Amino acid sequence: MLKDLVHSALMFIESLGAWGIMLGLMLEVIPSEIVLAFGGYLVAKGEVSFLVAVIFGTIGGTIAQIFVYWIGRYGGRPFLERYGKFILINKHHIDVAENWFNRYGTGVIFTARFIPVVRHAISIPAGMARMPLSLFTLYTTLAVIPWSILFIYLGLTLGANWEQIDEKAAPYVTPFIIASVTLTVLYVLFKLIRRKKNVSHGSGGADGEKQLAQLLQTVGKEYRVLKERRVQAGTSDQKLDYVVIGPNGVFYIDAKHGQNYIQWNESSHSGSKNDMTAQLYRYEHVLKELFRSAELNPELTGVLCLTHPNSNMTGKSPAFTALKLDQLVSFIQSYKPKKPLLASSEVDAIERLILENSGN
Repeated sequence: MLKDLVHSALMFIESLGAWGIMLGLMLEVIPSEIVLAFGGYLVAKGEVSFLVAVIFGTIGGTIAQIFVYWIGRYGGRPFLERYGKFILINKHHIDVAENWFNRYGTGVIFTARFIPVVRHAISIPAGMARMPLSLFTLYTTLAVIPWSILFIYLGLTLGANWEQIDEKAAPYVTPFIIASVTLTVLYVLFKLIRRKKNVSHGSGGADGEKQLAQLLQTVGKEYRVLKERRVQAGTSDQKLDYVVIGPNGVFYIDAKHGQNYIQWNESSHSGSKNDMTAQLYRYEHVLKELFRSAELNPELTGVLCLTHPNSNMTGKSPAFTALKLDQLVSFIQSYKPKKPLLASSEVDAIERLILENSGN
């Protein structure tokens, strides 16, 4: 029955020519390798040109991944764990892809496209992390082009025997995988070396902010990280530097980049005339208003994060947690809340609530 269904779908693709190749890839009912190989067969028959098949194959493959990106962005893990099987993605795929994305950042959107298990699901954490759509589309297109060329070419050489694509493609796909794994390893090493160099040489200012963003990508797959969101609740409106949502609560972070020396004491929040934690009170107020309106009550933890390596402090802030950049991730991961832990569905619900009531 399944074979008959695939055959009918391929006949429909053939009737539409290049448009059929694009539509077949967009729907992802049939694996892309089969659709592209069949496209190569259509080239061999003279029904479409090789260039047109590659162009339409690239467009279809890219749009298919944009669909998955949007599902990840607006549906989140609960939706995908329930309905992902309809687009050939299961929970294991999601776990692996999310772990890769959280560890290695946006660069894996390109390299992971050629690696089994990860390649179809990598779009999901990109959507959940709100990766810029333009950058996502660029990386995805650059990866889809060589993949389309390879399988259309193999389908062309096989001609009427295009169904033997698995056997024909094996010698070619293996080098693709090896090259992709190698690129991924080099990319990860580059990021680790650069991160270590930044820490040892003491980058500050904008570099400190960039390093903060990179470190928060490693906080763990159970956390959601939102950057520079202007949150609105009632009459309140605040642009928060970072919000991290996880099973142990919601962490709102105010990043300070100056080379500050802070002396905390009981009578004042800082050694200067300005209260460095004042912004955290405003963050706290708008988040409480937002959660109250939605009848949510997660634990809120305010963090003042000093991102410049030359910053220093003595004493302890009487109101909020104040720490240096290299302490932030371990603090979030080890924090023990007084309130019950949040389920993953609650974490997703809080993330959606903030996104629906905020802008960049």
